[in-house]
Amino acid sequence: METSQTILMTGATSGLGLNTVKQLSKLTNIDFIIGVRNSQQAHHLRSIMSKERLIILPLDLDSLDSVRQFAAETLNYLGSRQLSGMALNAGIQITTGLEKSLDGYERTFASNYLGHFLLVCLLLPILSANAVVVSTVSGTHDPNDFLARLFGFRGGFFPNAEAVAQGILDTSVSLRQQCLDRYATSKLCNLLFTYEMARRVPTDKVRFLAFDPGLMPGTRLARDRSAIERFAWKYLLPVLGLFVPGVSSPQRSAHILYRLLTNPLIAQTTGLHFDYRLKQTGTSKDSRREDYQRELYELSIKLSRTTN
Repeated sequence: METSQTILMTGATSGLGLNTVKQLSKLTNIDFIIGVRNSQQAHHLRSIMSKERLIILPLDLDSLDSVRQFAAETLNYLGSRQLSGMALNAGIQITTGLEKSLDGYERTFASNYLGHFLLVCLLLPILSANAVVVSTVSGTHDPNDFLARLFGFRGGFFPNAEAVAQGILDTSVSLRQQCLDRYATSKLCNLLFTYEMARRVPTDKVRFLAFDPGLMPGTRLARDRSAIERFAWKYLLPVLGLFVPGVSSPQRSAHILYRLLTNPLIAQTTGLHFDYRLKQTGTSKDSRREDYQRELYELSIKLSRTTN
């Protein structure tokens, strides 16, 4: 008889997350806890499986109080059970200017990184032995990523952790470029987090992995872009993706995330980065800087008002 497992996921109402849940739902021994900002967007999730295997809880990653409430409800729901995995997949890309979270931090940083950081800190004690935490990252963090540069990204910036949290990176460029820089930097933060936690937490307790699903045209990530860009993203790029390296699809990338969450033999150690081909790949020089990793971790503890 297969051992029952519970996987927690953010960003599961569409795109990569939704397709991952669809594939994982075929494994009858897996239950799900899904955090959603808007419960009305969860109708596709509810149609996939029975309510006995799926619990949907409110979660606004913009709000640290919401993260705490979500974690408390998760603990209450699980009781004596543990989590076998966490998929930190939710993400936003803002293109219209500097926005702040409910706690006063730059919103891309708060939603894509800080909320997830706090969530992991709060739930780390109930992760089972050899559990896995997978953070969704992106080639946009790397200034040498050709495809990312083609779409206007210049890599992540890390002048210091405080500046990153406030969204003050390179103010000499256009507002639009600053938004792209903030998104890339949030993905750099997710990598810094993965490597720092991999160093702090024993491998036999929890494995921390980073996953780059590649460019996935058709997802909701471009929802804040112009009408022309949204049209190209939804209809033209999926066709080009058949011929362009680095371009994947939600279905293809979801299968890799599925395997990272369920097969410990793929990544028996911690602090690894995989791409949409399930190939272990390197990341930027900045993402490997231990001083950046440590500085971000220490500020994150302070900003989230937690201890770990």
